[in-house]
Amino acid sequence: MTAPKKNYGVYLIGPMEDVTLGEMTGWRNVATEQLENADIPVYDPTRRVPLRNQLEDYLDNEQMTLNLYKRIFKQDLQDIQNSSVVLADCRRGEGLPVRRTGSDMELMFAHVHNKIIIAWCDPGDDLHPFYESIFTEKHYNLCDATEAAMEYFT
Repeated sequence: MTAPKKNYGVYLIGPMEDVTLGEMTGWRNVATEQLENADIPVYDPTRRVPLRNQLEDYLDNEQMTLNLYKRIFKQDLQDIQNSSVVLADCRRGEGLPVRRTGSDMELMFAHVHNKIIIAWCDPGDDLHPFYESIFTEKHYNLCDATEAAMEYFT
């Protein structure tokens, strides 16, 4: 992939803790394929999974672990800054992870940097009003959410 224009592309926000690699990457792979077929660059934080995996090598070294977490977080924030739209998996359904600290921080960062935020939720999700206030659009399936994101590039 060639380097995208600054502030052009879609960043994919979603759970990365307490989920399997398949749960982390499955929906992102679908969204990436659809977006890239429309010539829209994608910023996928799962490309840093190898860096995250290095954390296990440094569990006995608190400072190195902290440095790796900081590096990952800063790179994710750079990706958000370089995008114009974020597509966020905000589903809260039964059996889905509860801990979303990273996703929540990324959503707020995107909001304060005036990014377009497309949320993908389940119809029965009971979201806090703060979430509802920062979403540009909310959709109830991934296909609709991805298509909405693409509309901002036409």
